[in-house]
Amino acid sequence: MKRVLISILPLVVMVGCTKEPTEIVYPEPDYANVVLSSESAVVEREGGVKEIFVSTNRDVWDVECVAEWVEFSIEENSLTLFVEENETEESRMAVVTVVAGTDPDTAVARFKLMQLGNDAENLSKQGTANCYIAPTQSTVKFHADIRGNGVDDGRSRYLATYGAQIVGGSYAEVVWEATFDGDKTRSTAIIDGAPLYAKNGYIYLTTGAVEGNALVALCSGEGEILWSWHIWVTDAVIGSSEANGLEWMDRNIGALTTEMNDISNRGMLYQWGRKEPFLPSPAEYVAMPTHSYDDNYDLNETEEEYNRIEAEIEANRIVLNVNNMQTGDGDYEWQYVGYPAPVALNAPGNITYAVEHPTTFLGCRTDIAIGEYVFDWYMQQDLMNTSGVMMQSESQLWGDAEAGKAYKTIFDPCPVGYCVPPRGAFGAIPAEYACSYVSDEWTKQEYGWTWTGGNGDFFPAVGNYDVSGLIGETSERMLYWTAESFGSGVSGFGKAATLFVAFNDIYYGIYPLLDESVGASWYSYGARAYGASVRCVKETK
Repeated sequence: MKRVLISILPLVVMVGCTKEPTEIVYPEPDYANVVLSSESAVVEREGGVKEIFVSTNRDVWDVECVAEWVEFSIEENSLTLFVEENETEESRMAVVTVVAGTDPDTAVARFKLMQLGNDAENLSKQGTANCYIAPTQSTVKFHADIRGNGVDDGRSRYLATYGAQIVGGSYAEVVWEATFDGDKTRSTAIIDGAPLYAKNGYIYLTTGAVEGNALVALCSGEGEILWSWHIWVTDAVIGSSEANGLEWMDRNIGALTTEMNDISNRGMLYQWGRKEPFLPSPAEYVAMPTHSYDDNYDLNETEEEYNRIEAEIEANRIVLNVNNMQTGDGDYEWQYVGYPAPVALNAPGNITYAVEHPTTFLGCRTDIAIGEYVFDWYMQQDLMNTSGVMMQSESQLWGDAEAGKAYKTIFDPCPVGYCVPPRGAFGAIPAEYACSYVSDEWTKQEYGWTWTGGNGDFFPAVGNYDVSGLIGETSERMLYWTAESFGSGVSGFGKAATLFVAFNDIYYGIYPLLDESVGASWYSYGARAYGASVRCVKETK
């Protein structure tokens, strides 16, 4: 910053002459600085050589490294590290410190060097996915050169444009980390340190001492996110059971328990067709009061009782419905409300934008120029049909397999071996574009429902994100996606089949029953800009 000195001289009366203040410009301070060509590297167990280029404005710089298994040499602006063979089973880490300048004017840069042992478990050995389950306090790796499961879905045109192979990766970073902890104090212990991207195409990371969830991204040299992976850190044994011809996971994606009254049973929330997870409310469960009805569903309360219950419900909702902003040691912030999906009229739509912005909830648009009220984050396509009726895009980003045939797409958020439930997962839908009343198969619990007519598992009342990015209905409702989708426009409303609760009854399909005169159905349950839970099923090849 420029410093200005004003000289004030003794007052002298001079006729016909004035003295202006004198401006003296000082040069910018010449502080020492140092920059390394990279910040980290991974070396195979056999050892090897790594060269780092050092950029500094000082003639004198030195290196410090206490690891006995690393030697180094300095030549002009180049630092070469010589790593010996790792004869231990465990991976090991060294920190190389470069100090430029002389005391007290010094600058410091640090380089992290990881050498592999035999202890890094390959999470992708059974196949690649967008989600990997890892235990706490473990060193793991996974393929970071394949998008999702690498299988072309033939629908989104994304792989046709970008391919399954990820190229141009430069480094890995933690996007966010979070646990089911209202005061957020333990979030930073999900991932221990920074993940490392190796030129062999793997990302290596060490999990911390706390169970939770994190998102790890592979970035280009320019800082653009090329792809990201959900790391589900839990020591639990994930169980499964059968219902409707499918093997169901015993919990939601990202859940740490199946206990009914524990908020860590909530898991993650997803916009339909996206692989990027969003966080549920961090608030503890609260029992919601209910209104009293007689056998004819007529209100059986005085006006005073009704107002008291309504006031209690609204007070609870304020406490319960909190947009979760946990990031731990992650480098990104959550963007929930006020971020409408960009205008996209051609495939692959907003998938590229969603990949590059994994913490941004892509809400509905109300831009009249492209058609008012478009509740699909993916694409606004064929907005007006020949009858002048607004339409939404048709997409099958999660597959939409026939009943009993579950398969996976590259955008599927489930871990290896699992996928989003297929058509008819929660029962038969009697007619196309309708819904089934399935309450007789479900039993109400304090904070959710048990599928007594199915596999007997508990499904918590997680709530959901509405099409604007606001979380709601926590402790009150459940909303679970399936892969089944329903076309576009009035004939299908661009929706996906869901298990949902309406008026305390449970339905499966899309809500409400489609009626061209019901405008509200554009933004009701099933609109693909909603954020809802996913209960995975095992893949059937």
